[in-house]
Amino acid sequence: MRIRFIFSGALAMGLSMQAAAYTIDGNLADWGLHRNGSAADWTPNAQAKVWTVEDQTGGRGTHLTPGYGGQAYDVEALYVDYDASYLYLALVTGHNPLTSNCGGNYAPGDFAIDFGRNGSYEFGLETTGGNGKIQGGLYAVSTWGTGLWGAANEGPTSILNGTLIGMGAVVYTTTGVANMGIYAADQHYFYEARIPVALFGAYWGTGDALDVEWTMNCANDSLKVDPVPGASVPEPGTLALLPLGLLGMLGLARRRRG
Repeated sequence: MRIRFIFSGALAMGLSMQAAAYTIDGNLADWGLHRNGSAADWTPNAQAKVWTVEDQTGGRGTHLTPGYGGQAYDVEALYVDYDASYLYLALVTGHNPLTSNCGGNYAPGDFAIDFGRNGSYEFGLETTGGNGKIQGGLYAVSTWGTGLWGAANEGPTSILNGTLIGMGAVVYTTTGVANMGIYAADQHYFYEARIPVALFGAYWGTGDALDVEWTMNCANDSLKVDPVPGASVPEPGTLALLPLGLLGMLGLARRRRG
């Protein structure tokens, strides 16, 4: 199943962007995620710009839309944040990153990034170094894999052909952990990534929204989120101070007229 969330906000016009500051180590505690066996485990820190969760379970015969595979092919949560320097990504999945394309199993895919949300997916971040690509490399993609169900159903899977334009960072875990979310026995794996926004060139910071999507090579399940690059929303405290500032300016103007 593909899930879309829209994040919108005012373009940066003198408003400072909160520093994200994540350690790219595969430990998503700095995103605010927990392992308490509760649905609240998935909720990130307030600074995360956009995120979505689709926690499913079941055996290999369980349907995930459009494919099957249950927990072993479940994409559970995708998180996006950014600051003035980097785009940060975090992913939780039941799919083991060590899974290879053999014996009816399918390897993980890559992060796909689509500026303009028109299905073009101009950029891909290589997650595991498959297909002769460099792990952590950001590619201008010319050909995407489409999985078992076709691009019209679930979008891109892995980078097949493209030009390396620079390096980001990707770390993933290979030991499953349980007790996260309401399906306490399910095993979870984590990806964490960072991309210098300068690598996106003119695509970044124009106010045009983008898609970030991830699935495995079979495309049995995927998640997508839609942040807006360059957007900056004042924190609630800042918003509360704006009316006070305006009142102060009005009072000053009245004193000057008097």
